[in-house]
Amino acid sequence: MKGSQNMKIYHGSDHIINKPMYGVGKEDNDYGSGFYTTEDINKANEWAALNGNDSAYTNKYEIDTNNLNILNLDEYGPLSWIAEIISHRGCRGEAAQTLGNIIVDKYKVDTSNADIIIGYRADDSYIDIVDAFLRNQISLDEVDNLFRKGNLGKQVFIKSKKAFNSLEFKGYDIITNIQEFGKDEIQARIDVSRFLNNRETQIMLNGYTPYGILARDTINNNCIYDKEYKYTYVDESISNSINNDKDVDGYER
Repeated sequence: MKGSQNMKIYHGSDHIINKPMYGVGKEDNDYGSGFYTTEDINKANEWAALNGNDSAYTNKYEIDTNNLNILNLDEYGPLSWIAEIISHRGCRGEAAQTLGNIIVDKYKVDTSNADIIIGYRADDSYIDIVDAFLRNQISLDEVDNLFRKGNLGKQVFIKSKKAFNSLEFKGYDIITNIQEFGKDEIQARIDVSRFLNNRETQIMLNGYTPYGILARDTINNNCIYDKEYKYTYVDESISNSINNDKDVDGYER
């Protein structure tokens, strides 16, 4: 969609960044190389405290979104977000990477024309959630719920040179009580880790099978996101067609 207003955004860091540089950054971050910000100043304060040591700053910006293409991954459902993360961060292990590549091919949204991408933030510890999904230990709905429970916040990812040129630095705040920030996020990470460990134990010891759409379902079927009601479902008509083209051993006729 096209932007139509000025957006206030924030970036938490251990230093002041008055002019973010286009083309700088790691390609294996969530959405690739670019500048990661948020509209939530409280989240930026937390990220500054978590990333900072003796110094922590929340850099403040405004961006004129007129004539910028903004891609909001929320409009395409959790599978599109998972595919975007996998395409940049990769997967753990050969089998997971094979499955992940199929998910990327089927569900990744074309971001080539996007100036700004909005979506969940996924730090290294939360990649465990995606990993558990790829191992069929949690369902697609559980992935979505765990990220919401983690309250990681939405990222506003500045992607294109055009978007960088639209940024205007508006100053910074110094985070003085660093130790007070990030406690909720740290606890959320602990809760998520405990949930994933318990689920793995249930599967290994009790043969538990998660309910809902699993990773293997997404590659063997065509999953569609209903934007109005905000849920993902399996298209049975296409799924039946796919299954009818295979023998019982799974190989195509």
